[in-house]
Amino acid sequence: MQPTLCLLDKHIREALKATLRKQDSTAAIIDVLPLMRGKGRADLAFVNGELCGFEIKSEADSLVRLGMQTENYEGVFEFNTIVAAPKHLELASSRLPSTWGIIEAFPDLGGRTKLAPRRPSQRNHNLTNRGLARLLWKNECLYILRRMEIETRPHTPVIELWNLIESLGTPLLCFEVREALKRRQARVAAQQTPCDDSHTTGAIG
Repeated sequence: MQPTLCLLDKHIREALKATLRKQDSTAAIIDVLPLMRGKGRADLAFVNGELCGFEIKSEADSLVRLGMQTENYEGVFEFNTIVAAPKHLELASSRLPSTWGIIEAFPDLGGRTKLAPRRPSQRNHNLTNRGLARLLWKNECLYILRRMEIETRPHTPVIELWNLIESLGTPLLCFEVREALKRRQARVAAQQTPCDDSHTTGAIG
């Protein structure tokens, strides 16, 4: 009998990224995105026509901080999903808002990580302009504001730039943040060697 595989963050992350790439190869996939300037972080962000956040809970994790993590995610992402090992599903289902999607992650008999949807995600209506603006780096704020012909100076403190950015309507701010994150990740990807996903199934179903 083969030993049971302990499902770790890296196993779930690799499977999730492989699946998301199949869904949209042009989207930006960002590992560990800081939220609210370090108050929290998203395990993985998927950015295409929407801002989608994924919280990963492996067998080695606990759900102690799930309440705070939920609040941080909901200020930023249009759609939120937890991807969790089987032992977390019941508690996650009872603690998370009904708008959160739930995906079960488990090893198959060959030790490959499989992902199975248990609840679809729904649009989050708790976005905050404060949370969205703080996803942006200073140079990204300057680019957006100058393109909109809003007067800025290179030495303006980033907190003042965020305050200006926050005045935008939420739908427009979402669009600008999505585009900024995609540009940022494209620069990162151009400097990296593509990773090999050949050992990961990543199928949802």
